[in-house]
Amino acid sequence: MVRQLIVALALVGLTACSSAPSQEEHQGNQQILVIQQQAEHAYKTAMLDQAESLYIEVLKSVPNYAPAWFRLGNIYTRTGRHDAAINAYLKCLELEPKNTKALYNISLVRIKQSTQVLQQAQRQADPNSVVTKQVNALLNALNELQREPTPKTKQASL
Repeated sequence: MVRQLIVALALVGLTACSSAPSQEEHQGNQQILVIQQQAEHAYKTAMLDQAESLYIEVLKSVPNYAPAWFRLGNIYTRTGRHDAAINAYLKCLELEPKNTKALYNISLVRIKQSTQVLQQAQRQADPNSVVTKQVNALLNALNELQREPTPKTKQASL
């Protein structure tokens, strides 16, 4: 992730101007690397508010840094901001179209969103209607998809 940021910063520097980078530009790039490392540390230690702020700061300087968009998507997912998560993953995919992790995470967020919609439908529905039975069946299937595998299930899949 740090190597990708270094490459992104180098490209920004190359496209910004053809002259040698000034001392200020070099210090700015170093600061962004430090901020990115701080963001990664905050993310890995589950300090999500801090990580979010730091990744946003990185993206202000390097808006085409796909790994930061991906991490923001994860942060938004973990904090229940599903629409923001989808948007962050889509931005990541715009920059890295073959990022299958981002595609996978979008599908997980969509499953969570679908589950929430079905839970709302379940609360509002007539318990004796055919639709309620369909809602319950789909909700059960989605809940099963989201369930953590048990140790037996993990062994069977190996």
